[in-house]
Amino acid sequence: MRGLAVVLGVLLAIAVFLACLSAALLWVSFDRGFYAAEFTALGVPADLMVDLPTLMGYTEVLLDYLRGEVPSPNVVATVRGRNGPLYGEREVHHLKDVRVLIALAFLVRNLSIVLVLALSSMLIVIRQIKEAARAYLYAAAGILAVLLALVVLVAVDFTHYFTVFHLIAFDNDLWLLDPATEYLIRMVPELFFIAAARRIALLAVGKFVALGLAVLVAVSLHAHAVKRNSTQVFQSTL
Repeated sequence: MRGLAVVLGVLLAIAVFLACLSAALLWVSFDRGFYAAEFTALGVPADLMVDLPTLMGYTEVLLDYLRGEVPSPNVVATVRGRNGPLYGEREVHHLKDVRVLIALAFLVRNLSIVLVLALSSMLIVIRQIKEAARAYLYAAAGILAVLLALVVLVAVDFTHYFTVFHLIAFDNDLWLLDPATEYLIRMVPELFFIAAARRIALLAVGKFVALGLAVLVAVSLHAHAVKRNSTQVFQSTL
């Protein structure tokens, strides 16, 4: 039973982390306030020669598309003095690929939550909470160490690892957009993704650490309760 508890504790740590990471990614991806703040900070409205409310209107359509609520991300827009479809053919096809990744993130989040509930139920059944919690905390520490190393690497050369991500995630070069002719990359330049990655990492780690602390508190309370019950049983036999 102890070996099973250790395995379940490790799996639980992985599932919780995946749930936190995917939830953080989706939260930032669809946070309208984040887009508005970054557009303003990066001067995107001025660059595209539109006001912020208009730009946010275009963004609403884009986010609805990525969520699968509308069939196309394109809108008729007046940008930099030109009127017509906001995105060209390459941009539309790239956004279709991005929508697939977003759907995968939703799937990972949902499956991770189901797995967390299933593993937690199994731990309750086998009654090896202390062993499982210790394994969970060791695994969580390992995950955080790996994540910290990745964060340092990405911080040193974001452009390189952002490129590596695209090479892994996409089987085409549609993500290589030309800012001279394609507006999507002007809406969300690399600095936008740096800010997004920073926020995703902070949210994911914060939630993961908070849940780890909750595990510590729960185990401490459980151990205290067991000790108190044992003491009461011993005293009742005297």
